[in-house]
Amino acid sequence: MKKILIASYYFPPCNVVSAPRVKSFAENFKEHGLYPIVVTRHWKGDEISTEGYEGENLAPPTVTKYDNFTLIQLPYRAQLNRIYHRPFFATKASKLLLYLFLYAVGNINPKCNAFDCFSDYLHEYLRETQVDYILATGFPMNTFKLAHRLAKEFDKPFIADFRDLWDNNLLADNYQPSLVVRLQNFIYEFYLRTWLKSASLITSVSLPLADEVRRLAPHAKSLVITNGFERELFAQASQNFPPPTNKFIFSVIGTLKPNQDLSVMLDGLKLFLTDKNLADIDLNFIGTTEFKDVAELIENGLPPACTRVSDRIPRESAIEHMCRSHVLFYAGWRGHRGIASGKIYEYLGARRNILIAPNDKDVLERIIVETAAGKIADSAQELADIMNAWFVEWKLTGKLEYGGVAKQIENYTRERQAEKLATEILKL
Repeated sequence: MKKILIASYYFPPCNVVSAPRVKSFAENFKEHGLYPIVVTRHWKGDEISTEGYEGENLAPPTVTKYDNFTLIQLPYRAQLNRIYHRPFFATKASKLLLYLFLYAVGNINPKCNAFDCFSDYLHEYLRETQVDYILATGFPMNTFKLAHRLAKEFDKPFIADFRDLWDNNLLADNYQPSLVVRLQNFIYEFYLRTWLKSASLITSVSLPLADEVRRLAPHAKSLVITNGFERELFAQASQNFPPPTNKFIFSVIGTLKPNQDLSVMLDGLKLFLTDKNLADIDLNFIGTTEFKDVAELIENGLPPACTRVSDRIPRESAIEHMCRSHVLFYAGWRGHRGIASGKIYEYLGARRNILIAPNDKDVLERIIVETAAGKIADSAQELADIMNAWFVEWKLTGKLEYGGVAKQIENYTRERQAEKLATEILKL
């Protein structure tokens, strides 16, 4: 069986939406002829903020063999955080100059420095251990720098997996970046062109995102590997945690960002609640406190009697909240192409009615139409009308019918996407 080294800064027990993607490769590749060796940093599992995800963990290296993969966990030294605390870097201007310098010399995403964390260990490891392929996944983008150098030194095919772009606003219509952002993107693209020269295959989570990466590496084969959900985990959770009959539950699970259009959601919910007994309804915003402005917008705009805004919670609890909901809401990215976070696929796995607003007229619309797993609203009134119809159905029957097409939803399981990727890697 051929071996593949997978370099990923994020991996469980780290509680971020990107970690399950790499875990699915680790757990499912072996069934399709690839034995994964995953290298990551140490995580405690209690990290719930940016500060935690960038924080130091100096536990010594550990190597753990599981049935389907080997996991290497390495110490992480948060060197940039130490520099930040020096008096000279007390101002925003001095921090900006430091960042520009680091980026200019190719030290991309220095707060999550997988390159420095993994490089020495992996050079020694690969001198003693034969692997057939090297896969790096980003964010952070410095994993591609690492994989590029390892692939050249050890003459192995290199697969670059992009969960995000270096600037996701590149997918926005009429994007006008600031001078600083333009400079940063120029540096990103300069180095990514260099690092991707050795890439044989580039994967990404949507076609528009793949098109952006293809600009930098037109020589490499490109493949869309969407995010997804774990088939058995979600099937069991959906059965074990049915929605209640005494409360109508609307939930947002995950981060809402300041640059998303939340007006349709907020105004539509206000219209929906106008003639309701608030004791019948729960509005859950789980993991939404990451951006203080967004949390305050929700708390000030919706009735506190039925509104709950919380910090990020463990993934197992988040899945339970999904399944105990009647409606799962996702804020569409109006005016953007190709943005669909991992959460929309987990919503599919929960087998609960999905509501998208506003309509992105892109990948989200296509998913909902293809799977028949929910509805889309493009105005506050449309959202209120959909919610009212569902609420009446729940009042009459104590539940909501779900019309998702199982065959189409199955295409978005982690297992199916991992199989697709393993098959292509073995062709290299």
